[in-house]
Amino acid sequence: MLIDQLYLVVLVLFGLGIISAIVTQDNSKITNYIAHGLAASGCLAAAVCAIAVLGTQGQVITFSLGAPLGVLKVRIDYLAAYFLLTLGVVGTATSIYAIGYSREYYGRRFAVLAALFNAFLLSMVLVLTMSQVVVFVIVWELMTVVSFFLVNHEYEKTANTNAAYLYILMTHVGTAFIAIAFLLLATGSDSLDFALLNGSALPEPMRNAIFLCALIGFGTKAGVMPLHIWLPEAHPAAPSHVSAMMSGIMIKTAIYGMARFFLDFLGVGPAWWGGLVLVLAIISSVLGVLYAIMEHDLKRLLAYHSVENIGIILLGVGAGMVFMSYGQPTLAGLAWAAALYHVFNHAIFKSLLFMGAGAVMSATHTKEVEHLGGLIKKMPYTALFFLIGAAAISALPPLNGFVSEWFTFQALFLLPAAIGGVVGKLSAVVLIALLGLTGALAAACFVKAFGVTFLAKPRSLQAEQAVEVPGLMLTGMGALALICVAAGVWPQWMVGMLQTVVAGHAGVSMDGLFQTSQWYAVGFQVQPGSAAGLITMPVVAILIVIGLIAAYALARAAGNPKAVAGETWTCGINPTARMEYTATGFAEPIRRVFGDILRPVTQISADQACNPYHGVKMSLDVHIRHLINEYMYSPLANGVLFVANSCKRIQAGSLQLYIGYIMVVTVVVMIIGTRW
Repeated sequence: MLIDQLYLVVLVLFGLGIISAIVTQDNSKITNYIAHGLAASGCLAAAVCAIAVLGTQGQVITFSLGAPLGVLKVRIDYLAAYFLLTLGVVGTATSIYAIGYSREYYGRRFAVLAALFNAFLLSMVLVLTMSQVVVFVIVWELMTVVSFFLVNHEYEKTANTNAAYLYILMTHVGTAFIAIAFLLLATGSDSLDFALLNGSALPEPMRNAIFLCALIGFGTKAGVMPLHIWLPEAHPAAPSHVSAMMSGIMIKTAIYGMARFFLDFLGVGPAWWGGLVLVLAIISSVLGVLYAIMEHDLKRLLAYHSVENIGIILLGVGAGMVFMSYGQPTLAGLAWAAALYHVFNHAIFKSLLFMGAGAVMSATHTKEVEHLGGLIKKMPYTALFFLIGAAAISALPPLNGFVSEWFTFQALFLLPAAIGGVVGKLSAVVLIALLGLTGALAAACFVKAFGVTFLAKPRSLQAEQAVEVPGLMLTGMGALALICVAAGVWPQWMVGMLQTVVAGHAGVSMDGLFQTSQWYAVGFQVQPGSAAGLITMPVVAILIVIGLIAAYALARAAGNPKAVAGETWTCGINPTARMEYTATGFAEPIRRVFGDILRPVTQISADQACNPYHGVKMSLDVHIRHLINEYMYSPLANGVLFVANSCKRIQAGSLQLYIGYIMVVTVVVMIIGTRW
């Protein structure tokens, strides 16, 4: 009964948030505090509801809507509750942050923005809890349409409008594949209720078709390569608190959909399913981070890292599916636990980083890192929180990103236990090496992002005049930064939760996998007598603290040397921001090493208006070519335009001709229908 009431409270709070934004639209300040306060309350209630479910056996809630709508079923099992908890935690912090951040939108359709933000949160809650196919597809489309309007909120900017339409085009294609997957699945169950959908007894060709449709449909929303092209355009276009929810939660609803199909609906499948997921995952990981390190737009850089981290999540999913296929349920449990752990971790640190980027934009009114610099002195708290997020996404201990990636490495390392012979060993070596490369490039990327943005001298007047953002923005970022530390230093509570979430699915077992009884470590053992793993994050954290204390004590013991403040010696020349490392220069070695993939194009131009006796001003422009866009989407777009232009020939503007077309089609349909 408590869970029913909590769920209703969640829906009511978000509904009131939408209504309050409309009612109070004449006063933006009141709208801001009430609408986003209700959004934060709704997310907090969602988190409490999820925790209550995780402490019970799951919950099915039934609402009678009356004729002709019938009965609406809400199903919150352990899997849904886990994703709902993630939404609740991130949504609460983001909503608090939004109170401070969204002030710059006062007078710019602010009430619409606040109402849509509440509707966006509500739609994601509904996606995670609906238990009927038709209703799920409707709320999935609702989530897409609402996020489309949020991406296009500043529609005066052509780039935003283009990004929004690309986003809705790609996601509607994905929705079509999701609908096909559900329809094929329903043919074997004679039901559209999630609890009754079961594709395990369907013919193998149909199961394969359902798998591929689900992978394409949900993969499009998740941003899996090569279906990712909307993501680096849409996430930077949206307001930063919306970007945080899109990257942190919305694309995870696609992972939720995949988990529903691959764990619940389809069950154990052939090994090539997992193999295909692994291939797409490692491509997304490597190319995502490569494209990220080439970006100088801070939000586009973070968007490409979302592609990378979706790839890391799918490495766990793919490995889990392979283990399920080969009858290794405990290994499958380890891989799925790694994937779901990274779902939570990525939601936390990526939302934190998007908030940090929004704080930088709010203070400087630019997201080009080449125009920033020196912000650590102007915005010290923002710099600290961004640094924690950067370290977490780079999988550095003792933060949360390290733990989930460590579990992923362990799952990949154990692939030969399921896939025998050279193929298994070679697959494990290649995947582990490429995942290690991904981690190294991610660390390099955030050295660039943090260093160029926050260190050295300001590169522009905006950076010079920047000030720290309001306290509510810092509160939202600080909460997520604290979770990054807590989920890394003390992973026992997350591992215990994951055992509850993953257990009970066909082909997956968590029995005896993790040992969490010791305060200083989390251990796992696949089976008695086999190799075991141990991760001692509390010990690592204690050693780091002891090292810092020892360093401080040694520094104090050595005395206080006389500090002389002054500029860096540059051979008698007064140092300026022009002497600093640029983001372009930092990425140059990587651009050269991976030139065959990135295909960089360099353009050097001279300003002819300058006096040649005083020197010529030169400019350098370096950009990369996106091969997937060039060789896949550009030909496809050209083909669509060619067909569209060809169809113009039959549009002669003659009413008689159009009636003739209708008659021809009618006759053809009648012939086909009567099998004449």
